[in-house]
Amino acid sequence: MVGVVLGLGFQWWPLLKEPWQYAAFIFVYLDIVDYWIDYSPSLKKFPPKREIDVLLDVGIMFTLFLYIYATLLTPVYFFSAFIALKILDYFWLLSSKREYQPTGADKLFVDTWIRFNVIEICITAALIGFAFVFPLPHLIILALFIAFRLTARVLASWQYKKVHFS
Repeated sequence: MVGVVLGLGFQWWPLLKEPWQYAAFIFVYLDIVDYWIDYSPSLKKFPPKREIDVLLDVGIMFTLFLYIYATLLTPVYFFSAFIALKILDYFWLLSSKREYQPTGADKLFVDTWIRFNVIEICITAALIGFAFVFPLPHLIILALFIAFRLTARVLASWQYKKVHFS
């Protein structure tokens, strides 16, 4: 599924116009691949048991596609698509935690990403507010977001001591 999302996303490359859009587009692809490194193995470990789990998986795929598409719009839409992805991921992790009651390293992974999803949602929402109060150039706002995302990713990986789920 992620291959379809990434492949279809390339159709919008010719429609990008501003420098921040190109930077965001490239970042989104790297971010989605990084997300998939953790999501794919965890999906195998915690396959959907109920209808809501399937709907969450489909919703995640849709928001990954929306995340790419939002690079055509404004930074606020782009950040909002990221928040939507993190909200769905939060509920997917919460559902997996309740259904499978992971232990050990699996529990550490799930708990870490539940916590980091909440943090990323809050900080990205604050960044949207910041963008309204202080109308900085889009490239600077995007650079702040990318720096935050990279920091969050490194800290989360440090929390569960791995770059990917195994």
